[in-house]
Amino acid sequence: MHIQFAELPVFDQDRAKAFYTGHLACEVAEDQLMGNSGWRWIELTFPGAVTNLHFVKRPDDTPGTEPVLVLVDAMSRQRSRA
Repeated sequence: MHIQFAELPVFDQDRAKAFYTGHLACEVAEDQLMGNSGWRWIELTFPGAVTNLHFVKRPDDTPGTEPVLVLVDAMSRQRSRA
């Protein structure tokens, strides 16, 4: 069993997509329109992970007060301890 996808609130889907694909090596698994609102179902994959990332709509670009995603590179941590 595994978590299929995690939801990340974003205000600007294109900006978020560019960040995650450009800086975190994510690949686009899905990018399809959802209805007539212009909002899209965007699902990204992380290299070597089974959980995908899905963007959900935020009301504005005000930063959230809680962390919504924490990435840990276990292999990197293990190498740094050696």
